[in-house]
Amino acid sequence: MKVIEPRDPKTRIAVEVGGDEQDRPQISSGVRGEMPWVQRTLNAHAIFGSKHAIVKPAIKSFIESPNHSSRDNANIDMIVLHCSTAATVEGTLSWFLNPRSRVSAHYVVDKNGDIYQMVRDECSAWHAKAVNPRSIGIEHVGIATDRLTDAQSMASAQLVRWLATAYGISAANVLGHRFAPGNEGTTDCPNHLFGDSTADAVAEWVDTNIADALVSKGSQKSRQIVFEPPARKTLQVPRWARPSTWFAWLRRDLSRIHQNVQSLPHSPAATLTPLELMTIALEDRRFFSHPGVDARSIVREAFKVLTGRKHGGASTIDMQFVRTVTGYRAPTMKRKVYEAFLALVIQSRHNKLEILRSYLACAFFGSGLIGANAAAQRMFNKNADQLSIDEAALISAMLAYPRPLQGLPRWEQRARRRADYGVAVSKLCMGRLTGPYEIGPIEDNVRRIRDGAMQRSI
Repeated sequence: MKVIEPRDPKTRIAVEVGGDEQDRPQISSGVRGEMPWVQRTLNAHAIFGSKHAIVKPAIKSFIESPNHSSRDNANIDMIVLHCSTAATVEGTLSWFLNPRSRVSAHYVVDKNGDIYQMVRDECSAWHAKAVNPRSIGIEHVGIATDRLTDAQSMASAQLVRWLATAYGISAANVLGHRFAPGNEGTTDCPNHLFGDSTADAVAEWVDTNIADALVSKGSQKSRQIVFEPPARKTLQVPRWARPSTWFAWLRRDLSRIHQNVQSLPHSPAATLTPLELMTIALEDRRFFSHPGVDARSIVREAFKVLTGRKHGGASTIDMQFVRTVTGYRAPTMKRKVYEAFLALVIQSRHNKLEILRSYLACAFFGSGLIGANAAAQRMFNKNADQLSIDEAALISAMLAYPRPLQGLPRWEQRARRRADYGVAVSKLCMGRLTGPYEIGPIEDNVRRIRDGAMQRSI
């Protein structure tokens, strides 16, 4: 037992360390907040030594799957590793977005190291039967005979390290799907991603890549941290009601938004592409004149609600970008107000064109189509910045009518009707739509897509 006596004689910290000498005792944030700053500094540096915190790896996009449910207050104590048996990340995302599949995972790791999140940690994904309420599922893109790529292994290891640190998960509880309790003999997943299709192969990968960040159950039990603050009566405020919790949520969401913003090159000759023009025409005509929230649209939609008419959500492009990146989609007023607040805040850090282009880069355009470039390649076999006005109008219409797996004729009719409306709007109010920017070189009002070519692309 090692006792540290701080300057304040009323406060004492007793630390007992067992297990691996690299282990570091942790003091909860609530206790740490009540300690004097000198003591916190002494504790962090003099006693335990400096160590970089493990941070959550960057999430390329949050695409919420409908296939999830509540954890029913179960504690997270397991990480389950999967093989998607799909050759591409688009196929995996599409399958998890399909309500009929009734399958999902919290994270999807692509072969190039990109990480997508599809279910929030606090929710239960449908990936491993009986252990769903107590586990986090990580899906790795690959077919049954594939092995993890170097980039994929590195990204997955970083994600597992963060999850294990955040939830106190031991190395023994990082398992392959077929080795999780209740799943024995029901699946071959994770197949050969980790080498041989055995529990030992998965354990060897864990030991090689992430064991130094995980804490064994034995060393957890051998630790004892005692804090004796001065006796006093205090009002216990629920964690969710503390201002520190609100600021933590805000800081996390702003960081996630900042990671997904694509900075503009330092050039005074920035121009709008036809796709950006049509997106503004169809989604937010006052995009360049409001500060992230359009008060006129809110008043208009509120009047429609009061009169019983069909109404929309009054969302601006800024708000849609926030919703896409953060993944908050609950149909509640609290979510809407928070979304509007974030849209206002990001105006001070990013200009309008950055927000517009970043939204188009991560927006959902249909089954397996994440980002405007993916949609343009699928529909017209060209990049998004090479589209004509008519082509751009159809791609922009897919924001409201994403391309489905089935029912293409009906979808095409709706998308074309909305695209024609966007072209008509752009002719009437071009100056207001472009704001401080000009339109890049395009062929005005030339319909370059014949019905036969369009039908083949669909």
